[in-house]
Amino acid sequence: MRDPLEWRAGDGPLAAWLELVGELLAGPQPGGYVVRGDLRWPDQPYGVELARGLTPAGVAELLTAEGVDGLHVRTSGGRLFAEPHLEIAPTAEPVLGPDGPGVRILHVTPVGLAAGTVPLIGRIRTPAELAGWLDGLSPLLPGGMPGFDWPRTALAEPLGATLLRRRDSVLLTLQPLEAAERSGVDGTSRLILDSRAPDLAGHAALLGTPAVLEERALSTVRDLGRWLGELAAGWGSGPAPVPGLLAGAAPLPRATRASVRRIEHGEAELMLRRHGRSELWVRGPASEVAAWAVPLLEPAVHEEAPAGSRRRLARWLERVGGAVLGGPAVWTVSTTAAPLSAVELAGWLLAHCPGRVLAVDRAGVGSLTLGGTRTSDGWVTVTGRRAP
Repeated sequence: MRDPLEWRAGDGPLAAWLELVGELLAGPQPGGYVVRGDLRWPDQPYGVELARGLTPAGVAELLTAEGVDGLHVRTSGGRLFAEPHLEIAPTAEPVLGPDGPGVRILHVTPVGLAAGTVPLIGRIRTPAELAGWLDGLSPLLPGGMPGFDWPRTALAEPLGATLLRRRDSVLLTLQPLEAAERSGVDGTSRLILDSRAPDLAGHAALLGTPAVLEERALSTVRDLGRWLGELAAGWGSGPAPVPGLLAGAAPLPRATRASVRRIEHGEAELMLRRHGRSELWVRGPASEVAAWAVPLLEPAVHEEAPAGSRRRLARWLERVGGAVLGGPAVWTVSTTAAPLSAVELAGWLLAHCPGRVLAVDRAGVGSLTLGGTRTSDGWVTVTGRRAP
C-alpha cells in the first residue's frame, strides 16, 4: 500500500489529497494555509511568504501552476509540547546554498495549530495508553497499526510521546512528560524509535513493557540481569543468562541507571548512566538482546581500569576483551596503524594517557571501545576486536 502522506502526479486530485491531510493532521484552519518559497542565495536564504489564507483547493491551484509533481508531509516538535509543527513539502529535495538554483516552493503550513483527528502527541502514563496513542496513528501508515494489548501498569514517570515524520523515516520520541510540557521536544528524549513508515508497526511492538519505557535504578549486576531478562522476554529473545552468585553480587558504579535509549530499524541501544563516570552503551538486534547484552553481566566491564601497573592494566584489558568479544582481543588506537596486544596497549596507555580514568564506554557485536583515552594532543579512540 502507498504511503498516505505522500502524493505524486497521477495519484488523483491534489486538492482532495490536501483535504485529507488537513482532516487527519491540520484540523479546521479558519486562517487557511501559508505557502512559502522563492528561496534564493544570498538575498533570500529563508525564502518569503508567497501566499496566505489559502484553502486546500487554492494551495492545489498554486502548486499545480508551479509545476509541483510530488509532495510529502513532515511533522516536528513545536516550541511547546502541545504545539506540534506540520509542513507539506515538495518531494524533490531542494538544492540550497550559493551553488543551488534556488527553490520556488519551500513548504506549505497551516496558519493555526495542527489539531487533526490523528494525535501527533500523546501523554502516556501506562503501556496501554501508549498502545492507544499508537493505534491512533493508523491512518498515517501504509498498513495501519495493529491493536497492541499492553499492560495498564502505571509507569514510574509519565511520558510525552511525539511523532516526528521525515521524507524517508518516522521517529517516535518519548521523554519525561514534565520536561516535555516545560520545554517542548528536545534532546532530553528518553527513547527514540527510528523506523520507516511501512515498518513502524513491527518496530513499535518493541515498546510494550515498562522495562523498555522506564529508566531503572540498579545497584548490582544481579539487578542488571533482571532488567535484561525483562527486555529479552518482551522482545521475544531467548532467556537472558543469570549471573553467578559472586558476579551477581558485584556492585555497579554509584547511581547506575539503565534505559533503552534508541531503537533504530529493529536494533536497540541500551545506556547505563553512572554518577561521575561516562555512560556505557551497548547495541544490537532487539530480538537477540539475550546474546549481545551478556557482556554487561561481567563485573570487569563496569570497573575502572586499575592504575599504575602495566601488568594489572593488561590483565584488565584481557578480562574485558574476553567478556565482550568471547576471546582474545586485538586492540587499535586511532592515531596508530599497527594492532596491539593487551600488554602493548597497556604500555601505550600508561605512556600517553597518564592519570586518566579508563573504562569501557561502548560494547557492541564484535567490538568495544574505551572511554577516558585523552592524550596531550587530544582524544583518541581505542577499539578492541576479536582476534582472528
